[in-house]
Order: sequence, then C-alpha cells, then structure tokens
Amino acid sequence: MSVIDQNSTFWGYRRDNGRVGVRNHVIILPLDDLSNAAAEAVAVAIKGTMAIPHPYGRLQFGPDLDLHFRTLIGAGSNPNVGAVVVIGIEDGWTKKVVDGIAKTGKPVVGFGIEGHGDHETIMRASKAAKEFVQYATALQRVECPISELWVSTKCGES
Repeated sequence: MSVIDQNSTFWGYRRDNGRVGVRNHVIILPLDDLSNAAAEAVAVAIKGTMAIPHPYGRLQFGPDLDLHFRTLIGAGSNPNVGAVVVIGIEDGWTKKVVDGIAKTGKPVVGFGIEGHGDHETIMRASKAAKEFVQYATALQRVECPISELWVSTKCGES
C-alpha cells in the first residue's frame, strides 16, 4: 500500500541532467578555509547568493582530499543549486571542482585567488554571481511527477 498517490506532482526546477530541485540557489563555493572570506564577501555583495563556508581543504591528502573534492562537487551538483561560483586559492583545484560540477550541465565558473589577489577575485566573482542570479531568476518551475522528488534528512548530531 502506497502512502503517496503515484499521480501526484510537484513544481520544481528541472536541471540539464534531468534531476529536479525545489530550490534554485546560486552558491558561492570556497574550496578551502582560505577562500571563505572571498566567498562570503561575494555573497554579501550580491543579493540572491549564498556562500557555503567550511573549515576544510588545506592539509588534506590522498583519500581524504579525494573525499573533500567529491563533497564539494556534490554540493555544487545538487539539483537545488541553479548555478555555482567556485573560489579557490590556486587554479588547479578550482578547475577540478568546476569541471566536476560542469558535468551536470549547470552554469559554473571558477576563480583562483593566487595571481589575482583577493580584491580582483571578489570583483570578478561578484560579476559572475550577478549574472548567475539573473539567469536563475529567469528559470521557471515545471510540473514534475512525485517520483522525481528526492527527500533527504539530516541528523543533527553527525
């Protein structure tokens, strides 16, 4: 016996990879704790964005670093995210995460602080974030079958 009527629908944002989100966030994703300040500065400057700061990224190696990259790519690939601005210290890590998120087909761009400095990086990332907010605002919800709704729960202790 099913609790949910299989003919039920909901309104969501269908992404290029076919997944559906109920939110349409434009996230500013720092790659490590050194990039948090720049990401938060962009989110403060550009209404409609949200930074996802975290204390990780530096002094991680091997499987731990791989998990870090997969986690960041997963956050940016989430169907509730409409577009992503990635900010890292150096271009190699930034490109790795941007390329991973880009596989979903969603708009993503990355900026490396090294070689450009904080101020220029924040200015360039803010410009991209503003364009992504305009893009996300223009997206329309579509009616989707309830079978395409993914529900996740979070334990407050883990």
